[in-house]
Amino acid sequence: MNLWTANPLTSVGPIKLGATREAVRAVAGPEFEEFRKSPSSENTTDDYGSFHVYYDEDDTCVAVEVFPEIEVVVDGEVVFPTTLEKAAAAIPSLERDDDGLISTEKSIGIYAPHGEMESILFGVQGYYD
Repeated sequence: MNLWTANPLTSVGPIKLGATREAVRAVAGPEFEEFRKSPSSENTTDDYGSFHVYYDEDDTCVAVEVFPEIEVVVDGEVVFPTTLEKAAAAIPSLERDDDGLISTEKSIGIYAPHGEMESILFGVQGYYD
């Protein structure tokens, strides 16, 4: 399992939030598929299998969503994959929502619709506003 360190609002593993699509692809590698997450998506998403990278209309990275093949650490604590309780203890600004946990302050969303973590997303400032 890969281990990534996330610095909320700044970076996730090797990917810097706010980087250009070209810069992200340079560090993430050439093995990806470009797709539209939903019909209303402003831009395409890069799918690297174990993570997705989202871009705004200017091809600037606005979020990285990580799946369970990658372990994510924030401030020295494993926050994904783990339990919702452990993630909430490690990141106090996380609050319950309909699908898991969300922190508008740190732009973090944990998707766990059935109590089991399926993904964690780190976005730029204001991503969930």
